[in-house]
Amino acid sequence: METRHLLLAFVLLTHTLTTGLWWTAGTWMGLSSRAARYWLIATLGNGVALCLMLVPGSGPAQLRVLTACSLAALGAIWLRQGLQVFLKLPHAETRQLALSMALMVFNILVCVPLGWQTAGVVVSACVVAATMLWSAREIFHPLRQEFKRGTAWAATLMFVTVALGAAVTGLNQLLPHWPWPWLQSPLDTRQFVLTFLSVTLSILTSFVLGYIVVMRLVARLEHMSLHDGLTGLLNRRAIETLLEREAQRLERFNQPFAILLIDIDHFKRVNDRLGHPAGDRVLIEVARRLQAEAREVDHVARYGGEEFCVLLPHTEHEGALLAAERLRESVCERPINWDNAAVTVTISMGLVCANDPQESLQALLRRADAALYQAKEGGRNMVVSAP
Repeated sequence: METRHLLLAFVLLTHTLTTGLWWTAGTWMGLSSRAARYWLIATLGNGVALCLMLVPGSGPAQLRVLTACSLAALGAIWLRQGLQVFLKLPHAETRQLALSMALMVFNILVCVPLGWQTAGVVVSACVVAATMLWSAREIFHPLRQEFKRGTAWAATLMFVTVALGAAVTGLNQLLPHWPWPWLQSPLDTRQFVLTFLSVTLSILTSFVLGYIVVMRLVARLEHMSLHDGLTGLLNRRAIETLLEREAQRLERFNQPFAILLIDIDHFKRVNDRLGHPAGDRVLIEVARRLQAEAREVDHVARYGGEEFCVLLPHTEHEGALLAAERLRESVCERPINWDNAAVTVTISMGLVCANDPQESLQALLRRADAALYQAKEGGRNMVVSAP
């Protein structure tokens, strides 16, 4: 078995696996499906290009070489398109498609009949190098903001390496008589090294892309586990963890904090009169107003049903009372619009301040709940401090 046959089997195996993974990710798993489709096209194009270069008897030499160069350039273009979609960067799909088609037309319909193989290879190499360098430039900051700095550098280094490889290929065609070191080695060795490097870069690129897709999925799952699906606020599990942390800080460093338990007044009437969609709208708007008026260090959570909980770190009673009144006024100052109805919403609050390290968190929450009950019994739309 010749060396190129082994290389062909290696290329077919690796690119079939990576193409299948992107197809599975986009079709069955729903992971960034649109970006996965672009990356599938890129991987498929690169794989077919390498296969064409490894099968000399597959057609006229110039047609085979220039088709492979066109497919490699198409892979780079659609790789960048997938990244732009994934990172929500400005992109022009029509322009990318037009560039791909123009390059194919130039190579197949112009360079092949005229025998301009060198021109076709050089133009394709320039397109690949420019696309990869531009991709490395535009994705670095979005990747660094969403993921770790190492991920941004890894992706940038990968694309710059591909760009350098394409640039060297173009220079090799422009300066064929230059004493390039690798031209002194046997043809089979050069073919093996170039194919192995190309496949390795393709695998590493797919690995980096797969890594950022999985990390985004993990971040979303973590966000969903800690946030309420309707309002976007922290959920009960998350706020209880933060309350435990504040209780430990009070015990160790004597740092006080305050808790507000909030209930929407007569919320059942909204559901009964206008329906559950209107009730959801009220919950969302109340959550938005509470979050907008809270301090940056405060934590607002949906505690359950129509109840909310606000944690005020480093806050004494007077500051907590002022914050509670500010939150109450932000909710009741203007009605919430639903279809043609204006829904007037008020809230009742129970306030408790944690100053005693010996008092348990459960006891604090019971006192806050008792204060909230007094606010509702006392006429609603008020703040009651726990004694």
